[in-house]
Amino acid sequence: MLIRGEPGVGKDILARLIHAATARHPNSFIKVNCGGQPEDRVEADLFGHEMGACPLALRQRLGSFEFAHHGTVYLEEIGALPRTLVPKLLYVLRTGKFSRTGGPEIIWVGGRVIASTVQSGPTGGDDDLWQELHRLNVVELRIAPLRQRRDEIPVFASFFLEQFNRRHRQDVRLCSDAMATFMEHSWPGNIRELEETVHRLVAGGAMSPVP
Repeated sequence: MLIRGEPGVGKDILARLIHAATARHPNSFIKVNCGGQPEDRVEADLFGHEMGACPLALRQRLGSFEFAHHGTVYLEEIGALPRTLVPKLLYVLRTGKFSRTGGPEIIWVGGRVIASTVQSGPTGGDDDLWQELHRLNVVELRIAPLRQRRDEIPVFASFFLEQFNRRHRQDVRLCSDAMATFMEHSWPGNIRELEETVHRLVAGGAMSPVP
């Protein structure tokens, strides 16, 4: 399954809801960030390694695919996956098996894979990855930005308000003017920006217009 959407629209939330709504929910949900970290770290996070596989491999390490056996592996920003790891990932998706880095053992896994990306479609060097994913009949979901789902703003605002009131032991309320400002704001950062705004206001002890 591939989830597309702008940063902050709630791709992580949707992935967790999908996991929770299925028979896999008693098993692990493991999130792996495919970008923003060294290639060897991503590879170890996904597939694990055997002791001695690299200078820092002082012991055997299990990867996310093993930890999430019968559960869900969530690949955040799959478009940033190092290109050298694409064949190994596609092999797991096709066959359900892989080997830890530095080891000969074939490991079978039965977990679901959910991936997300901010990209709207194939670009540059990612063409092969997208084409192969669709060849595997991947279901694709697109999440619209919050500015196109304004009727959901009060729902999310109330949810975050309740959550942060409990955390900070506050009793901040949403006045009509604050909600009107929320409804008019374009929310370029989507749900994440709304969450951070409500958190900031509750922590300050009072509701005020969106900056």
